[in-house]
Amino acid sequence: MLLAIFVFLALTGIATFSLTQGLRSKRSLQTYVELQQNLRAAMQQITQDIRFSARLGPWNDPSSGCSHAGDACSLSDRLSLLVTTGRYTSVAETPGASYSNSTATHLCDARRLTHKLVLIDDGSTSHLVRVTRVLLQRDYSQPCQSSSPANRDLIRHSNNRISGTWRGNTYAYQVEKVTYRLIPDPLDASRTVLYRGGPAGTASGIVAFDVDSIKFSYGVPLNPGAASNSVQKLRFYDSLSAAASALGSSYSDDPASTQNYVGRVVRAIRVTINGSTPEPLKTSGNRGQYQITETVDLR
Repeated sequence: MLLAIFVFLALTGIATFSLTQGLRSKRSLQTYVELQQNLRAAMQQITQDIRFSARLGPWNDPSSGCSHAGDACSLSDRLSLLVTTGRYTSVAETPGASYSNSTATHLCDARRLTHKLVLIDDGSTSHLVRVTRVLLQRDYSQPCQSSSPANRDLIRHSNNRISGTWRGNTYAYQVEKVTYRLIPDPLDASRTVLYRGGPAGTASGIVAFDVDSIKFSYGVPLNPGAASNSVQKLRFYDSLSAAASALGSSYSDDPASTQNYVGRVVRAIRVTINGSTPEPLKTSGNRGQYQITETVDLR
C-alpha cells in the first residue's frame, strides 16, 4: 500500500513538473512570437511609407541642424519621408518662365489638395511649401490653361518663397512629412519604442514596442549619372550627408540647394530593426532577441 502511494506521488510530481515546464515553454514561445509579429508589422509600415514616398526619395532638412531627435532628417538612426496621399495635380505655369521669391503657384485643380503640405516637383527641382490660401478660380467645365485666356486655380504659400524656371510636366503632390525614430517607452523609460512622427490628424504615434535599435542606410549607384533603369551595384551610406560627400561637390543633402539633391539618386533603403522580449524567457532565463532586415527598392 505504501509503495503504491509512493509511486502515485512520484508520478503526480513528474506530471506536475512536465505540465509546468510545458506551460513555461508555451508562454516563452508565445512571447517570442509576439515580438516577431511586432517587428514584422513595423517593417511593413516603414516599407509601405518608403514605397509611397514622393519622387524625391528620402527627405532631409539640414537647415534644422539634424541634432535633435525630432528633426526631419535621414540619418542612420532615423528616416524622414514625404509620403504621397495619392492626390496631385499639374502645375499651370508657362514652361520657360522664370519665377523669383514667388509666394503663389497656379495649379490646374487645387480642389485635389486638401492638406496644407504640397511638394512642387518637375523631376529635377522641387519645392516643399505649406499652403496658406487656396483660390479656386478655374472654370472646371473647360480645359486647364496657363496662357491667355488663363483657366487655372491658385495656391498661396506666403511663408515659402520659391525661385527657378518653370518646366513642362511639373506637378504638385499632396504629401505628409513623416519621420521614423526611437523614443523612450512611455511605460518603461529603460526601454525604447519605434515612433512615426507626422502632422496632426495623420497616423502618427507608436508603431512598435520592444524595439532596441533601428538602422537605416541609403543605397546609391556607383555611377549615379547612369540611366535609372540600368542595373548597377549600390554602395550604402549611413546618411544622405555622407552619400553627398562621397559623390562630390555637385551633390547636396539639401533638397532646396541648386546642386543635385542626393535623395533623388538613392535607389534603395536598407532597414534593420532589433528587438527583445520585455522580460526574460522562462526557458532560457534571457530576453529573447530578434532582428529583421529588409532592403526596399525605390525605383
